Amino acid sequence: MLQQTGGAALGLGERLPILAPLSGYANALEEGDVRLDDFIAGYFHDLGADFPLKALLADALERGTALVLLDGLDEVQNESRRHLVVERVVDFFTLHRQAGNKFVITSRIIGYREVRPTAPGLAECTLVDFNDEEIKLFVAHWTRALEKQAQGDTRLAQAEAERERHELLAAVERNAGVRQLAANPLLLTILALMKRQGVTLPERRVELYDQYVKTLLSTWNRARGLGRPPTKDLDLVQTVKLLAPLALWMHEVKPGVGLVKREDLRRQLEEIYQQRGEADAEAGARQFLKDVREFTGLLLERGPGEYGFIHLTFEEYLAAVAIALRHQGDAKAIASALGAHAGEPAWHEIGLLTVSYVGLIQQMDQIAGGVVETLVSQRPDEPGAAVVLAGEAVVDAGPVGIPLASRERVVTALIKTMQAANVPKARRRRAGLALGRLGWLPADLDTFVEVPPGSFRYGDSQETRQIRDGYWIAKYPVTNGQYARFVEAGGYQQRDYWAAEGWEWLQKAGYSQPKLWDDAEWNNPLFPVVGVSGYEAEAYCHWWTVQALAEGLLTPAGRVTLPARYRIRLPAEEEWERAARGTDGRDYPWGNDFAAVKANTSEDGYVYTTAVCTYPQGESPVGAWDMSGNVWEWCSRRVVRGGSWSLDQLHA
Repeated sequence: MLQQTGGAALGLGERLPILAPLSGYANALEEGDVRLDDFIAGYFHDLGADFPLKALLADALERGTALVLLDGLDEVQNESRRHLVVERVVDFFTLHRQAGNKFVITSRIIGYREVRPTAPGLAECTLVDFNDEEIKLFVAHWTRALEKQAQGDTRLAQAEAERERHELLAAVERNAGVRQLAANPLLLTILALMKRQGVTLPERRVELYDQYVKTLLSTWNRARGLGRPPTKDLDLVQTVKLLAPLALWMHEVKPGVGLVKREDLRRQLEEIYQQRGEADAEAGARQFLKDVREFTGLLLERGPGEYGFIHLTFEEYLAAVAIALRHQGDAKAIASALGAHAGEPAWHEIGLLTVSYVGLIQQMDQIAGGVVETLVSQRPDEPGAAVVLAGEAVVDAGPVGIPLASRERVVTALIKTMQAANVPKARRRRAGLALGRLGWLPADLDTFVEVPPGSFRYGDSQETRQIRDGYWIAKYPVTNGQYARFVEAGGYQQRDYWAAEGWEWLQKAGYSQPKLWDDAEWNNPLFPVVGVSGYEAEAYCHWWTVQALAEGLLTPAGRVTLPARYRIRLPAEEEWERAARGTDGRDYPWGNDFAAVKANTSEDGYVYTTAVCTYPQGESPVGAWDMSGNVWEWCSRRVVRGGSWSLDQLHA
C-alpha cells in the first residue's frame, strides 16, 4: 500500500517502511550490545538486501519520514529479555518520534501485559475479532483474489469465486464453533483454504489445526489455488511423527520464540532420524527439510539462517501432538509434562491443545480426563497454576473431550482456586472465567441477605443514623448471566419496566443491550455486568420485581413469598452503606485495614473485573460480597458506591 500510494491512503504521507522482528533483535542482544537501527540494517543485509539500507534508514529517521514496524514482542524468549527489548524500543521511539517518525509495535496479548511499553505519545490498541460484516468482506475479497490468481480475470473465475464465497459463509453461519474460529483472521484464512480443499470444517480448534496440517502436508500447492497439482505428496503420518518432536524441541530450546538456527534444526532432525533407526540420518534430515519447505509451506526460513513454522500456533499444536504421542495413553506422564510448565505463558497453549488432542483427535476422553484430574491434584510452586490450566483445558476440549466426572472434579478445584487468598488475582480471575464458561453458578447467586433495622455509624464523619425498617440487599452484584435474563425477556423493548425519563433516554440512545455486552473481555456470565446506566439499572430492578412477585424471593433461609407491596429497587445511599460498613462504620466491609486479597482493586496493576464470588474474605457484616472494589454499584438518585477494579483502595 505504501509503495503503491505513497502512504496517502493511510494518511501517512511519503515514508520509508521498515519491518523487523523483535525476536531477532532479542537474539542479537544475547550475543552483544547492539543498537536497534544497527540491528535493522544488519538484518536486511543478512537477508541479501542489495541497497544501502543503513544510510536510507538514518536519512529517513533524521527527516522524520520513517515508518518503523517492530513485530512480535511476545516472541521474545523470556520475560527479562523482553523487558530489555522494551527498554531499547522505548528509548529508540523517544529519540526519533520528535522528528515525526511513526512506529508500530505488535504483540500477542500473552507475554505483553507484563512488559507493556509506556512513553509519551505511545498509544495502545487491541485488535478485536472480526464481526459478521468483516468476515463477509474478508471472504469476498479472498475468494475473488484466489480465483483471479488461479484462472485469470474471467467470468468463470468470478462465478467460481461467488460459489466459494457463498459456501464458505454458509459453513460459518450454520456452525457456531466455526463462527467462533472465523473471528480470528489467521484461522479464517485457514478455514478458507480448507474449504477450498473440500474439507468439512470442524468446530473445535484442535480439530481445525489437525485438518489444517493434513491439508498443508497433502496438497498445499492446490490449496493456494495456483492452478497446478503438487509435484510430490509427503507421507502424512510419517511427516507428523517427524515434525511433532521437532516442534517440541524448538519450543523447549526457544519457548515462545518460534525461530531456531538452520544448523541446529538440521542437527536435531538428524537426531530424530537416528532415534528412528534410519540408516543415513544425515541424508534423511537434509531431504526432509528440503521437502517440507518446498511442498508444504509449513516450515519456513523466516529470517537469515533461521527457521520457524508458518505461525507459532502450529509449533504449539505440533508440540502438543508430540507430548501426546510420547506418553501414549499415560495420563500421569502427560500431566507431569504439562504441570512442569504450569503458569508459564509460552507453554499454556500447548497444555490446552495436548488435552484436546488426547480427548478429541485420539478419542481417548478417559485419558484426557485423567490428565486434568491429575493436574488439579498437583501442588506446584505456582499456586493455582495447574488448576487453571486444567480448567481452561476442559473448556477447550468441550463436553465430548472430557468425561463429566472429571469435569466436575475440575470445577470443584477451580472454585477453591478462585477463592484462595494465596493465589494471585490474575489467576483467581482466570479460574472465574473458566467456571463461567463451563456453566457453573453459585447456588445462592440470586439470594438477598437481610439488613435489620437499627442505628449505625454513617460515613467518615461517624454520625449515627437510624434504619427504621429492615430490608434485604442482593448478596452479589448483578452478573452478566442475571442481566441476560432481562435482555432475553425483551426488557429493552417493554415500556412498563422503564421510568418516563429512562424510556425517553433509551429511545434516543437506541440501545437494545448494555454498551459492552458483546465484548468477550467483560461479558462472562459469572462476572458483574458493566456499561449499564442508572436508567438501565432501574429498569432491571422493575423487571426483577415482577419475577420475584411471581416466583418468590431467594434468601439464605430459602425462597419466600414476596408481599405485593414490596419492590426490588436500587438502595438509598445510606442503605448501601449500612450493608457495606455494618453498624460500626468500618472503612471496608471486613474492617478498617485495607487488604488487597479481600477486594478487586487496582493496587497490583491488574485492572479487570473478577467473578462476583471470588472474594469470600471481603464479605460484609450482613453477608454481601464485592461491596468494595470490582464494580461501582448504582444507588438511587444517580449515586455510585464501592469503587471498582480500575481504582485503588481509597475509592473502595
